[in-house]
Amino acid sequence: MPFRRRRSHYQQLTEFERGRVLGLRESGFSFRDIAERLGRNVSTVHDCWQQWSREGSASIRPGYGRPRRTTERENRRVWRVAVDHRTASAAEIPAAVGNTVTIRTVTNQLLQGQLRARRPVACIPLTPNHCRLRREWCRARAHWRTEWRSVEFSGERQFCLCASDGRVLVRRRPGEGMQPTCLLPIHTGPTPGIMVWRAISYDSRSTLVVIPRTLT
Repeated sequence: MPFRRRRSHYQQLTEFERGRVLGLRESGFSFRDIAERLGRNVSTVHDCWQQWSREGSASIRPGYGRPRRTTERENRRVWRVAVDHRTASAAEIPAAVGNTVTIRTVTNQLLQGQLRARRPVACIPLTPNHCRLRREWCRARAHWRTEWRSVEFSGERQFCLCASDGRVLVRRRPGEGMQPTCLLPIHTGPTPGIMVWRAISYDSRSTLVVIPRTLT
């Protein structure tokens, strides 16, 4: 979205940023120059300087914002439930916490802990033997360079037509996408649907082939 502002425009200045505003302003920088250096709005920088001029202090005022309806212990409980049950929605977590909080409050606490709802990475259930064979295959070809020009990868994908695969979201932090609790195993057995096949090589690719029957 071209007109969407960055999240930093809606966050309060930290104590370090407030000190930088005062130091740069006293050094002769304009409000616009300071705002560009900090990545903030000009009005935010101006209000910080005005607070310093009126009160002699630019510290964050106590009691900023609405009072919290949850305690720190309940907040940790919300995060723990979301991590233990990755697919739990914001409407199901309050029942486990034991407090009559709104869904919006739970969502804000999860966002504060960087637990965002994301589509899980689809994976095929692998046995220990599968993992061992894949590691051996990768180690044997770790030093390949020109050999990849003569290699072709092919694969098929089946789309289910009899039922919806649903929309499941998991709560995860940045970098947790490949954790076992954040993965979504997919069904690999025979199911009614349509199957397509395609192959790729180093500098080319095949056309998409629709397979009406069982792939042999």
